[in-house]
Amino acid sequence: VVTIPILIRHLGTDRFAVITIAWMLIGYFSLFDMGLGRALTQLVAEKIGKKEFDDIPGIFWTSMSLMLVFSFVGALILTLCAYPLVHGVLKVPTLLQEETTAALHIMAISMPFVITTAALVGVLTAYHRFDIINAIRIPMGVYSYAAPLLVLPYSNHLVPIVGTLLFGRVVAFAIHLFYCFKTIPGLSKKIIISKQNVKPLLRFGGWMTV
Repeated sequence: VVTIPILIRHLGTDRFAVITIAWMLIGYFSLFDMGLGRALTQLVAEKIGKKEFDDIPGIFWTSMSLMLVFSFVGALILTLCAYPLVHGVLKVPTLLQEETTAALHIMAISMPFVITTAALVGVLTAYHRFDIINAIRIPMGVYSYAAPLLVLPYSNHLVPIVGTLLFGRVVAFAIHLFYCFKTIPGLSKKIIISKQNVKPLLRFGGWMTV
C-alpha cells in the first residue's frame, strides 16, 4: 500500500513491471528445491522423535548439498534464458533491455541463497522454532518492498534495485544458518554427506514437488 505507488511514480510502469517479475521469480525459486525443504522437516522431525540426534547433521548436509546442485542448475537455466526472455518473451522496451538482462543475471546469483534457505527453514520447522522463522520472515517481507525505496534517491536503475533484493536474501540466509547452528550445536562440527539419506530425501521431496 505504501511502497508500490511510490515505486510506480518514480520508476515508471516498465521498470516497475520488471521489479514485479523479480519479486515473482524469487518467490518461485523455491520450486527448485525439489521439495527437499519439506523432506528435511519430515526426516529431522522423525529423528528427533526417535532421539537419534547424531543422524541429523548427515541429513542436513546431504540435503544442503542436493539443494546447492539444484540451485546452480536453476541459476544456469535463468542465466541462459535471460537474453531470449528479455528480447522475446517479455517484450521489454529497447531502452530497458540491457539493464533488465543484468537484473535477471543478479536474480540468478540469488537462487542458491533462496533455495538453501528453504533447507534451513525446514530444520527450524522440525524443531518447532516458528518464533524464529516468523521473526525473520516478517521483516524480510517488509524489506522486499521497502528496499527499492532506499535506492530511489540515488538511482532508478534496475541493477542496484535488484541488487538490494539479492542482499536481503543473503542476509536472510546468514540469519537462518546462525539460528540452525544455535538450535543444533553439533551441526557446524559434524559436516557429513550421507549417501543413504539421498534416496529418502529425493523420494519424499519428489512427492512434495508434485
